[in-house]
Amino acid sequence: MKRVFKPKVMIMQGSGVLNKKTKKNPTKFIKYVHIFALVIVALLVGSCKKNVQDTETDNLTTSLSKIQVEKQVKWIVVLPGLGCHGCIQEGEAFMKKHIQNKNIFFVLTKISSLKILQQKIGAQIEDCPNVYVDYDDLFNVHTDNSIYPCIARIEDGKVIEHEFQSPKNGAAFYNLRSLLLAQK
Repeated sequence: MKRVFKPKVMIMQGSGVLNKKTKKNPTKFIKYVHIFALVIVALLVGSCKKNVQDTETDNLTTSLSKIQVEKQVKWIVVLPGLGCHGCIQEGEAFMKKHIQNKNIFFVLTKISSLKILQQKIGAQIEDCPNVYVDYDDLFNVHTDNSIYPCIARIEDGKVIEHEFQSPKNGAAFYNLRSLLLAQK
């Protein structure tokens, strides 16, 4: 009995080679591998991007670590001097009422006139140990929210949560007042 050598028959189909015996197209397989790899890369790149809230929290925590804040402080209120006028007025009214509260630390940033602010709140800033004037722009959160007053709850020198008094959230200072009353 004589053996006859029969090479595998390959038929060209499209851009790939089709193995007649297994009917598998390696080009199709490679396409699927490429698509799968692109999906994985897109997921990894997308998941590594920080959201706005995380960026703001990181900025506030970093800024907080650069200044001296008493251990009993539970709240940071960042008041910008420039930005949403009505929102800032709400913050100034809150500061006037609560400037003696040692659980609240006030940060004044982007202040155009410290003298006018002192007249509005009825206190000398340099006499208040729980007020920090941010001349170095440390507390700029580097997001679109930087024009709004920010209220942050802190524990052990880290920002746990924060919110902005803005046209979208007109109740931030009301919420803080409610929490302060509940603590009494």
